[in-house]
Amino acid sequence: MADFDVVVVGGGAAGIAAAVGAARSGSEVCLIEQYGFLGGAATNSSVLTHCGFFDQTGAQVVRGVGQEVLDRLDAHRLYRTHTVPESGNTIVLLDLETTKTVYDELVTSAGVELLLHSTLVGATTEEGRITGVEVAHRGGRERITGRAFVDCSGDGALLAAAGADDVMLSHVAERQASTLVMRVGGVRDEADLSQAGIAAAVGKYTAETGADLVRTSGIAVRMPVSREVMMLLVDQHRDVLDVHELTRAELEARRLSWLYLEAFRRYLPGWEDGYLAGTGPQIGIREGRRLRGRDQVSAADVSAARKRPHDAVARCGWPMESHVAPGVTEYGKIAGGGWYHIPYGAICAASTENLWAGGRLTSSDNRAYASLRVMGTSFATGHACGVAAAVYADGGRHDYAAVREGLERQGALV
Repeated sequence: MADFDVVVVGGGAAGIAAAVGAARSGSEVCLIEQYGFLGGAATNSSVLTHCGFFDQTGAQVVRGVGQEVLDRLDAHRLYRTHTVPESGNTIVLLDLETTKTVYDELVTSAGVELLLHSTLVGATTEEGRITGVEVAHRGGRERITGRAFVDCSGDGALLAAAGADDVMLSHVAERQASTLVMRVGGVRDEADLSQAGIAAAVGKYTAETGADLVRTSGIAVRMPVSREVMMLLVDQHRDVLDVHELTRAELEARRLSWLYLEAFRRYLPGWEDGYLAGTGPQIGIREGRRLRGRDQVSAADVSAARKRPHDAVARCGWPMESHVAPGVTEYGKIAGGGWYHIPYGAICAASTENLWAGGRLTSSDNRAYASLRVMGTSFATGHACGVAAAVYADGGRHDYAAVREGLERQGALV
């Protein structure tokens, strides 16, 4: 058994920021991650773009631990941004192996106790507080106790283990579709990467073969270093919390990826020698569980670019981008192309005193979720969770003023 001030579950963008933020607040921190590397969807699903660091005016809205990620990418000479012509959204491009190394450096330099290859299998509660978690790894099982806990698992593993009262779950039909990322090599520098060109190629291929390729266009971006083209095309709309459904999604998505590749080889200029360099390795999941918080972000907050100076912990500048079905994406703008505030109550569990949740678990309605779920914003909400958990571990109470002061001291934009 091991004892810590703050225990963080999930080593994606939010979990990394939570662990580092808590450690730099003076807490002894344990970070639990089921894979053998950090990064969440960026590394385990090859979603090699950080969305949400910038709003649509080009202003940066996330700093703090997120800024350290950008600075470390720059130190590796791999800080690249790209503005998508069709949407005007600015993203940060990533290289897979460099990203893993940057996250390793960031977490270890903060003094975080990192447990890779460790899966949460249970939690114990007492009088409305979590007292410990149980993890399984190759050596057996281990109990870890703490004073404050943060769920950044994406799927709400700790929320579910601690009790259903803190879980909010949309009906399967209302959840966003998942996407298997394709990485294609051998694509010439002058090749057509436009959405219009992709749509035309898919249209010709389906007309010729009768293949059922529902999504006809999507993002295609050239990656730094490898020069592969990363593509978000292969959608599946299934219940990711049902292992049988998730298995079918993985199998079907991999099958479809070969059909898309063949369509581009035949009909997209510059793709004739393209090859499938990689998929995933797992499908990119957009939505499962999320937090039932003391407060929540609403679509009206997003649309109006609502500012909350008295209880804010993070900013979000990514518009509502809802993948409602394979091939169907609905958008909702933020007023003025700017940003809105995420309140403290949206990261605090409603019924568990010492539990916070960040990233795509942040408490919100369905449409607002489509905005704040992205990785750049997850660095901001995760950072807020980590500092809040450290404040609680030190004083045994919620103290928004101390949380805000800690975030600002660590360079976060609030």
